[in-house]
Amino acid sequence: MFWRLWWRALSVKRPQAALALGSLLVGATLTSMLLNLYGDVRRKMTEDFRAYGANVVVAPASGEAAGTAAASGVVEEGALRPLAEFARHTPGTIAAPVLYGVVRVWREPADPRLPEFENAVAVGAEFAALRRLNSGWRVAGETVSGDLPAGACAVGSHLAARLHVQGGDSLGLEPVGDASQAKLSLPEKYRIAIVLDTGASEDEQVFLPLASLQTLLGVSGRISLVELSLPGETREVERSVERLAGLLPGQEVRPIRQIVYSEGKVLGSLRWLLLSLTVVILVIIALCVTATMTAIVLERRKDIGVMKALGAADGLLVRLFMMEGAGLGLAGGVVGFCAGALLARGMELRLFGVAPSVSWWTLPVVCGLTVALAVLAAQVPVRIVRSIQPAVVLKGE
Repeated sequence: MFWRLWWRALSVKRPQAALALGSLLVGATLTSMLLNLYGDVRRKMTEDFRAYGANVVVAPASGEAAGTAAASGVVEEGALRPLAEFARHTPGTIAAPVLYGVVRVWREPADPRLPEFENAVAVGAEFAALRRLNSGWRVAGETVSGDLPAGACAVGSHLAARLHVQGGDSLGLEPVGDASQAKLSLPEKYRIAIVLDTGASEDEQVFLPLASLQTLLGVSGRISLVELSLPGETREVERSVERLAGLLPGQEVRPIRQIVYSEGKVLGSLRWLLLSLTVVILVIIALCVTATMTAIVLERRKDIGVMKALGAADGLLVRLFMMEGAGLGLAGGVVGFCAGALLARGMELRLFGVAPSVSWWTLPVVCGLTVALAVLAAQVPVRIVRSIQPAVVLKGE
């Protein structure tokens, strides 16, 4: 009998019930849209921040206790083996070992109208890893999908402009300093595969495969530092930095705080904005549903009086109205989730030009919120139900 009464209360068409359902539907739609937007916008903004480069650097520790290798600014690659193991067990980690050195750059063939050579910073690295770290870099020249091939190099746009070279030309490189420390006494020739435009200091540099620069500088098996992109927000990055510091006791692991904390601040502001909007919307909807449920109870005062006169206890009537509110909340939550997901999809297509996937974890969240909202909104009408006296109501007073 209870469920027959419950279904009858939901299925009978009343303007008040339709208004309550519509209010819950609006609240569920906006909540679903905001939650779906937050998840996808957070991922998109995290990807955009990753375009600014590494957020953590592993470098030789400074000080006399660091040893000869660290004091010279380089470290043995073997000392960083725990880092490779860490990267394998931390999905989304990008690691790029880098070696820096100063070289003389010669134009091949030489042009008597130009300076004989330019001193420039040479960067030895896995170029594919650097490109993943700095997805905002623009390249011109050959399409190199992976690492730079042997005998090839990438040149910054400013350096290329001063030397009047472009993709396909050749450069001669030799180390600057004590020639006895260099393995090669003559400039080594490299073909320009890529001209790099970054808008930063990299435009003045020349990039070689890591092994090639190690050979050129005579520091085989050594690197200057490792640039890392660690996934997660500020606290997760800081925890990863602490783990790495424990795995690499002889190295200095430091976050690039301008990137890490800027990302955390923006994402934190976004989280509080969406949370505040969601709370405000739900409060407004709760007030509307409370007023509507109160109107429903006042409309059915005689029905409640008849049920009480026939022996229905207050607890039974309270459960009936609570279940009616929960049913309206569940129906509004399911339909509102679908509508909100569609709205979020349309907004992201306009904002980012990509079609987001539906965040299914928001379905139980939205349905739970609308059901809880409807049940809470029924608390005021429930007090009216308890206060109804059958004799007074049936006499028409």
